[in-house]
Amino acid sequence: MTPDLRTHLATCDRNGLLERVTRPVSPGAALARRLAEAGDRTVLFERVVGYRTPVVGGICASRAGLARALDTTPERLVHAVAAAIDAPRPWRSTRDAPFRAHVVRNPDLGRVVPVVEFYPSQRRRYLTGTIVIARRGDGVNLSFHRMMLLGGNRLAVRVTPRHLHALLAEGGGRAEVAVACGVHPALEIAASVSGPPSLDELRVGAALLRGRLECADLDGFPVPAHAELVLRGRFTGALADEGPFVDLTGTADGVRRQPVLVVDRLYHRAGWIYRTILPGGAEHKALMGIPQEPRILRIVANAVPGVAGVALTPGGCSWLHAVVAIRARAAGDGRNAGLAALAAHPSLKRVVVVDDDIDPFDAEAVEWAIATRCQPDRDLFVIPDARGSSLDPSRDPETETTAKWILDATIPFGRPREEFLRVRPDDPPGKAARRRARPRPARRPR
Repeated sequence: MTPDLRTHLATCDRNGLLERVTRPVSPGAALARRLAEAGDRTVLFERVVGYRTPVVGGICASRAGLARALDTTPERLVHAVAAAIDAPRPWRSTRDAPFRAHVVRNPDLGRVVPVVEFYPSQRRRYLTGTIVIARRGDGVNLSFHRMMLLGGNRLAVRVTPRHLHALLAEGGGRAEVAVACGVHPALEIAASVSGPPSLDELRVGAALLRGRLECADLDGFPVPAHAELVLRGRFTGALADEGPFVDLTGTADGVRRQPVLVVDRLYHRAGWIYRTILPGGAEHKALMGIPQEPRILRIVANAVPGVAGVALTPGGCSWLHAVVAIRARAAGDGRNAGLAALAAHPSLKRVVVVDDDIDPFDAEAVEWAIATRCQPDRDLFVIPDARGSSLDPSRDPETETTAKWILDATIPFGRPREEFLRVRPDDPPGKAARRRARPRPARRPR
């Protein structure tokens, strides 16, 4: 059986991780509130007022959930994604494309798709689980983009200065694209990774699915054959106001002039399920942050051997703050690791570097390391006037700059390691120092 959204939901259901909402719910604040309350559980809204299709969210709301979807462990998740980036695999071509079951030409999107108004105060309806498929040379580019409903068959698409932005610039703002929504979480992870322009995210998705990805041709675009919803459209070169949108920080992003996508055809499966992501919620953070960790891990490892782990922290919006665990071998390794992390993910604002006996996913353990191994006058490094993230509301709005900082919470170099390790009740006499000198097992990431 080909892995798709439906097989994933069936697995969640078997494991007691799928919550079904059977009462009618409107595609607005009530639906958004339920997703926010669900934590890391998947929620299927079976009856959406005004629509025949159910809505699902929360399928990628935690590290553990993503690990289950990729048949790995939370501890190995970053390595599994890194391996797929390093060794992408071909997908299988098929003529059997369930997404072709129904087609609507020049669709009135708001009538066909239960586009959610997540935050009534913002008065905007957004498609958030949408992956743009664009042609690039002899390959394709996959990338997540939110899409604000303008009315009829028109959408304002947020395009950041990356690969799709470059493709539009080359075409004078015009480009033909396909859009997939409602796919297996492996493809959502693949569409979220950051790599060079030559990286074919569709092949990364195939690697994460161990070669079991099937795609069908749609006007020259390879489209995941089992996608629930597919849009075929074109960027016209026109711009429209997009926003405000509640982004990763949970604050309202600004209004920008963004490219307009005109949808000429809408395809969907028989009995299709609409996929949505709560803006600013746990799932939004997981899909943004976790796919960035392999790149940070790799670049820090080039600067400092012995990197044990990297975590983009939920409290830092899974985007602005990171914790890096290393086995320091020389004076200055902590600072070098922090600098490498900032270079690997330019949106980072703060990096805490800890020893490899500290679980980077355990906020209490990280704070304990700061409390017991760090002196601010010696271990705090501030980099002023650096280019920051547009998501940070505290940045300088005119220059887009921010101050960045590194906190080296590793054991002071040259000091006996055992002086800084926790003493446990089960330490045997005469062996405590040796046991404490070894890294303790990391707590399972959540």
